[in-house]
Amino acid sequence: MILVTGAKEIGIKIGDSELEKFKLYSQLIKEWNEKINLVSCPDEGELYRLHFLDSLMCSIGYDFQGNWRVIDLGSGAGFPAVPLKICFPELEVAMVDARKKRTDFLQLVANELDLEKCAIIWDRLENIGHKREHRGLYDCAVARALAPFNVLLEYALPLLKQEGKFVALKGFSIEDEIREAENALQILGGRLDKVIPYSFPGERGRHVLVVEKTAATPEKYPRRAGIPKKKPL
Repeated sequence: MILVTGAKEIGIKIGDSELEKFKLYSQLIKEWNEKINLVSCPDEGELYRLHFLDSLMCSIGYDFQGNWRVIDLGSGAGFPAVPLKICFPELEVAMVDARKKRTDFLQLVANELDLEKCAIIWDRLENIGHKREHRGLYDCAVARALAPFNVLLEYALPLLKQEGKFVALKGFSIEDEIREAENALQILGGRLDKVIPYSFPGERGRHVLVVEKTAATPEKYPRRAGIPKKKPL
């Protein structure tokens, strides 16, 4: 199976118990996809390759071995947090989404897959960033297919500890996004640490962007709901 062989290539062993969880996760996605359109490719092979394996690519930019506190920004159907949690069960994971139906689905997944140390949060990222129980407390933030890089930085950096890492899964063309994020990095206290290319057969390629938090983020960030997207830094 492409998930097992692909994961092995990046140093992740998927055994029978993990594979059973992925199968159940796939089944739940198919069932719920008919109700709330969770993913765009219900084909099982594509689901395993383009979503499950792609989510695990975060691990080429960050070592998830250990009980790190990780927050998934705009988790949606659970990417990348659920595949990471299946493969790295010691992680303490929070998944945030602003849509109640999505968080209902994520809670079901956490329950059905017996994912411990897993919090599901129904809220906007702009609000989460100002809450005492979240601001400056995470070792790592992850995001996939959510927003432009400069917008993601305003969501992620307020949540990270000093020297924490933000791992963003992005597409093929990233030069403009990186250039446009220079101002946000400077204002929010971040530094682009790594840009790691990867690809799947038949594609142009994708990238993992890794940002290190190097300084405290000013208290005013993130700005109120909707503003980061309307007026990116």
